[in-house]
Amino acid sequence: MLNKALDTVKKYSMLEKGDTVVVGISGGADSCALLHFLCFLREKYDLKILAVHVNHCIRGEEADMDEKFVEDFCRSLSVPCKSVSYDIKKKAKEWKLTEEEAGREARYKEFQLLAKEHNGKIAVAHNMNDQAETIIMRLCRGSGMKGLGGIAPVRGNIIRPLIECSRDSIEKYCKKNGIEYRTDSTNHMDIYTRNKIRLNILPLLKEINENAVENMARTSAIIYDEEEYMESVTEKEYKSCLISSNKNEVSFSIEKLSNLHTVIKRRVLRRGIRDIKKDIKDITHKNIDDIVDIMTKGTGKKINLPMGIICETEYEKLKIYISNVEKKCNYRYSLVPERKIYIKELDKYVMISLNRQKKEFGLFNVCTKVFDYDKIRNDVYLRTRQQGDYITLKNGRKKVKDIFIDCKVPSKERDIFPILATDDKVISLVGLRDCVEFYITEDTKSRLYFYIWEEKEK
Repeated sequence: MLNKALDTVKKYSMLEKGDTVVVGISGGADSCALLHFLCFLREKYDLKILAVHVNHCIRGEEADMDEKFVEDFCRSLSVPCKSVSYDIKKKAKEWKLTEEEAGREARYKEFQLLAKEHNGKIAVAHNMNDQAETIIMRLCRGSGMKGLGGIAPVRGNIIRPLIECSRDSIEKYCKKNGIEYRTDSTNHMDIYTRNKIRLNILPLLKEINENAVENMARTSAIIYDEEEYMESVTEKEYKSCLISSNKNEVSFSIEKLSNLHTVIKRRVLRRGIRDIKKDIKDITHKNIDDIVDIMTKGTGKKINLPMGIICETEYEKLKIYISNVEKKCNYRYSLVPERKIYIKELDKYVMISLNRQKKEFGLFNVCTKVFDYDKIRNDVYLRTRQQGDYITLKNGRKKVKDIFIDCKVPSKERDIFPILATDDKVISLVGLRDCVEFYITEDTKSRLYFYIWEEKEK
C-alpha cells in the first residue's frame, strides 16, 4: 500500500510543502491507514494535519466507542481531532435524503468548514474497492462516461491518496504497522446499496475474474483521463453555442447545437443545466435526449425536467431555466406629465412631458417617443397586455398577440411587455410598434413625449 499511495500522491500532485490537510476519519481500516500514511509524510512535506470524526448517532454505544477510539488514535499520532455528532436519521428526513446521503452531506460539511478555517485540503480514504462499487452503482443508474470515470483522485480541494490501493493491501498495511481499527457492524448488513454490492455482487465478479476489482479500477482510470479531454472539448463548444447565462437561466443557439456531434451536444446541455443547478445527478440520459428532441419541433415547445428545471424552444433559442423564476405579473401605472415613475416589474423609469422635449437626462439607455397629444382624449397609462388588445398600423388593424408572435417576442416577456395606452386604445408597443392614429402631422398642436430608461448604477 505504501508505495502505491506514494505513487498516487506524486502522479496527481496531491501534496505540496507546507500544506494543511484535514483528514476525515471514521475509525475504520481505510481512514486509520490514511491518517498513519499522511503522518509518515508529515516531515517530508512539512504538513499540518487535522482530523475530523463525525458521529452519525445511529449505532448508539458502538458509535460512541468509535468516537473515543478515533480521539485516542489521533492523540497517539499527535494529530488534533475534532469530533462532531449528527442525528443522521433526523437529518435525512429534514434534508429529504437517504441516510447514506445525509451522512455524506454531514461529513463533507464538517470537512469543508475546518478546511476553510485553516485554508487546507481534505483527505478522504476512498480506495480501489470503493471505486469498483461506485462504478457498479453508476452502471445500474445509467450513468454516462463522466460517471463511469468513477471517484476522482483529486476534486477541488479534496484528495484521495488511497484510491489506487486495494482494501486487502490497506488491511495488510495496518497489520504490518500495528494499526488497530474499528469495524462498523453495519458493514456486514446488506441494508445499504453500497453494502449490497460489496457483500453480494463483488464476490460473484471475483469468481468470474479474481482481478475484477483491479480491472474495473483500471478501466475507470482510462475513462477518467479520456473524460478530462472530452470536458475540454465540451467547454469550447459550450462557449460557442451559448447566447446568454445567469444563475437562473441559460440559452443556446439551436442552430449551433444542432450542428454538434450527438455526444458533444449532450455534454453541452448537461453543462448548461449544471450552470443553474450544481447537483444534476437526477438528470438522466433520457432527459437530455428529450431536450434534443424538442429542438427539432419549432418554437414554443416545452418540457419539464426533475428539480423544477424547464427547457423551452423560443424561435432560434433553446432556454433552460428554473421554473419558480417564471412569474406572470400584470401592472398598470397612470402617467402624469413631468412626474418620474419607477416601474418595478421592468426595473426601469418612465416619464411623459408635454410640448417640450427633455435633452439632458444624464441617464442610461433612454428611449424617447413622441405622439400627437391632440388625439389623446383620456388619461395615459403604461400597462401590460389585455384580452383583445389591438393596434392600428399602416396596413390596418392588428392584434397585439399576433405582433408579438411576428416579432418573435419571447413568450415569457409578453406578459410584462410595456404598452403605452389610453383607456380604449393602444398608443405604442414600446420600442416595437406605434399606432398610426397618434403619429405627428402638420396639424399637430400639442405633443406628448414619452421616455423610458434605466438609471446608471452609482
